[in-house]
Amino acid sequence: MTEVTAGTLVAQEKAKLRKVLRRGDLVLFTACAIVGLDSVAFAAQAGAQAITWLIISLVVFLIPYGMLVAELGSAFPVEGGPYEWVKMSFGRLAGSITAVLYWLSNPIWVGGTLAATTIATLNDFVLSKPLGTTGEIVVGLVFTWLTVGTAIVAFRYGKWAPNAGTIIKIVVIAVFTVLFIIFLVHHGRPAGSSTAADLKPSINGFLTVIGVLVFLWVGFELSSGASEEMHNPQRDVPRMIVGSGIIGAALYGLAILGIILVISKAGLSNVAGFTDAYKAVATDLHSRALDVTFGVLIILTLLGSGSVWLEGADRTQAIAALDGAAPSFMGRFSRIGTPVTVNILSGLIASAFVCFAFLITKGSLANFFSVMIALVISTTSVSYVLVFPALIALRRKYPDAPRPYRVPGGMAGAWLAAGISELFVVVTAITLLWPGAINSWFGQSYSIESSWGVSRLFFESVTLGAFGVMIAVGVVFWAVGSLARRRGLTGETELVTEPSAR
Repeated sequence: MTEVTAGTLVAQEKAKLRKVLRRGDLVLFTACAIVGLDSVAFAAQAGAQAITWLIISLVVFLIPYGMLVAELGSAFPVEGGPYEWVKMSFGRLAGSITAVLYWLSNPIWVGGTLAATTIATLNDFVLSKPLGTTGEIVVGLVFTWLTVGTAIVAFRYGKWAPNAGTIIKIVVIAVFTVLFIIFLVHHGRPAGSSTAADLKPSINGFLTVIGVLVFLWVGFELSSGASEEMHNPQRDVPRMIVGSGIIGAALYGLAILGIILVISKAGLSNVAGFTDAYKAVATDLHSRALDVTFGVLIILTLLGSGSVWLEGADRTQAIAALDGAAPSFMGRFSRIGTPVTVNILSGLIASAFVCFAFLITKGSLANFFSVMIALVISTTSVSYVLVFPALIALRRKYPDAPRPYRVPGGMAGAWLAAGISELFVVVTAITLLWPGAINSWFGQSYSIESSWGVSRLFFESVTLGAFGVMIAVGVVFWAVGSLARRRGLTGETELVTEPSAR
């Protein structure tokens, strides 16, 4: 047997973890991570093609990606899953950069698009008027720290926030579905809404929607950040992926279908598209009480989405620190088993983005949302660039490791699943880090200002600048972490125990 040796902090901190996640928890936890109502309208801006590409991406991306994570999550069920899979495959430096991208994209998301959508929902449903820049910053900060506070709660209790979040999302989409069906029966389709002829796919439609669809689909691996807090990951991870995938596909399909049927593409707002669609379909049953209730439910779904991603991604970064790929203080867990240091850092980063982005966009909620969604989707997609090839690397490095689930088709099937998944995230990163680059290959014109509401210089300064900073942080974390590793405080020499030769 291969002996596993660990730094002195590793056993001390991991002893605080408790096995609290059962299969039902994992399904709801992951469905909450996958289903995000903040970006649904952004996908629907492609019109009826959004449905076409949703179905295509479900078959071509979601299923291979799900099979890939099912194998990695059940064969290598270690805390900090995405970091560990990359570290085991390509080394600590690669793992450190992956963990930082995976982690930092989430506080940016919480302080960016989730905060913006919360503010827009509050303005539309509760106040019926804009709060103003100062008020919106305050609301953004309150939302941020409520999300962080939820993530800090002990997992045996904190898991109920994302679990409840999934249930609330199902209720919100169910109410919306009933309303848009009633609306269509009474009023028919409004002028300018999409028709069946608009379902025909096009290159422009693909480039418009592909990035946000990938962003909407990802999240299967998030619960593997807490693998050692699962009761039976070998059995439950593959089944969790099937259950949460079905929930995600159903909710996204209904939400996007309703939006494109009841509101014209020209009328969609980047920030409030889903709420705009609700207001359009609620005319027959409109009431102040229903509006406020629906608005509160939407905000609760956003809180659930933010907290579930922080719970998983913050654990991944904390484990990277315990493994010597980040400063050791980031690997500290509270006595209730939460990575409170990283949680607090996430809150500070999210708060900084709330204030900074609002100020540099001069209080424009639409511009704020546009830049933040581009930054979040691009950094999130790049964080998967080394996760997907890990399937191939770990099959070669640990061929005898028990695999309760295998991607079918042998190595050819594994290469196909990893290759397709990789292609989707690379295309997503290109379309958002260098907007218009792929369009030019097909002779199509592209304007950042008309698409995103800001200049190319501003857009790329924020997105490419932030991306470069994250890569640098990953390298610095790895260098600093190596000091603690040399002192024997952090790091593990092996994670997989293979059968000895007979």
